[in-house]
Amino acid sequence: MIKQFLTIATLTICASALDNSYLMEISKQVESYNASELTVESRGNIVNSHELEKSSCTQFVKTVPRKISTPSDIKIFKEKKIEPIQYTNTISLNKLQTSEKKQKFFNMILPAILISKQRLKVKRNRVYTIINTLNPTAEDIKFLEKQYDTYKTTDNKELLSRMKTHPVSIVLAQAAIESAWGESRFFKEGNNIFGMWSYNKDEPRIRARKNRKGKVIYVRKYATLSDAIDHYFEVIGRGAYKNFRKHRDITKDPLQLVKYLVNYCELKEKYTRKLKRFIIANKLRRFDEFRIDKKYI
Repeated sequence: MIKQFLTIATLTICASALDNSYLMEISKQVESYNASELTVESRGNIVNSHELEKSSCTQFVKTVPRKISTPSDIKIFKEKKIEPIQYTNTISLNKLQTSEKKQKFFNMILPAILISKQRLKVKRNRVYTIINTLNPTAEDIKFLEKQYDTYKTTDNKELLSRMKTHPVSIVLAQAAIESAWGESRFFKEGNNIFGMWSYNKDEPRIRARKNRKGKVIYVRKYATLSDAIDHYFEVIGRGAYKNFRKHRDITKDPLQLVKYLVNYCELKEKYTRKLKRFIIANKLRRFDEFRIDKKYI
């Protein structure tokens, strides 16, 4: 019972730390510029062509919606080219044996991560094309302005860096830890994998059962798991993770990268060491080689 309590407490601390970092970052970086008065060229230098991600970079994913009624509905991927299944709901895996529970959880989350990564790749490459176009269209400029606003930067090179993603193994590890292996209420009721808070009354959200310092707390509710991961990548891209993003441009080694997620959780280095052990123990690096089958792109 004590061990279970400590686990829940740790997850709560980590999730709230992420959201606090996000809120602080937004408060610091809100800018008062008039976007319509700025040209594309004034937002930073034109970037080199090597910034463009070449493979499967222009099309969104043709997802395959599927409802989960029982754990057997979760497909186990044995090949590295996978079907982009978009699960429309989640279920408890608690009654399964530990090894099967882990296998089902990772394979439920895996396609959502790859769908999200592909969607962001398409947006990032559209940004690259626009900022290297002499006379972009009004629609393209509007799209670019939206990315500036989302990622809280007006520098083109910095924007491209913020729109990158990182290894699947890291996302899987954090997903399992932050959602308590998919058993958190927010995960089951709102596809909220990482415990993201909501500060906007007009967006779908869930009220937490307990207040925080006398204030009512809400968490985001997402239509799909990949929507939750989209938001996660945005928060990492614009939040207090500058050092992580810097090293994400240098290495793809998840065991090196997790060291720089120290600001993700109030547990600091203890949390990053936990992530590293978790990735190794669950052999998550094998998932870094998985890709969406090109016939769906």
